[in-house]
Amino acid sequence: MLMKPSFHPVFFLAILAATGCTQLTQTTKLAQGPVLLAIEPVRAEVDVDTTETLNGVSRTTYILGIIRVGSKAYADYPSLSFGLVGNTREKRAAIYNAIEGRDLDVLINPKFMIQEQHAFLFRRTTVQVAGFGGKFIFE
Repeated sequence: MLMKPSFHPVFFLAILAATGCTQLTQTTKLAQGPVLLAIEPVRAEVDVDTTETLNGVSRTTYILGIIRVGSKAYADYPSLSFGLVGNTREKRAAIYNAIEGRDLDVLINPKFMIQEQHAFLFRRTTVQVAGFGGKFIFE
């Protein structure tokens, strides 16, 4: 009696889950040996346009708590906390959408409105932001 090799769908899914992709991006190289840096602080002012209120919206859906569908562009605010509520990624995406396509550098005095919808298999988060646009003027 010959046995046929069987192909089980669970086996296929296990192999698919075990494989993945990794991407490493190196933006700077560490210096070899002792290095002395004399860096002057950056001096800048912010020109705030209070004549127009800017608005931005970000929507994100989490499926099964793992799969994320939503914005892929974010404003970069290194080491800046957006409060204890969380949703930092969605807040940064909403800020990006508010200043996108304008000659602005930063959103001044952002006010956030966060709405979350929970269901059995997914969670949908909508973040709206409003604030004034600002442009850095370097000395």
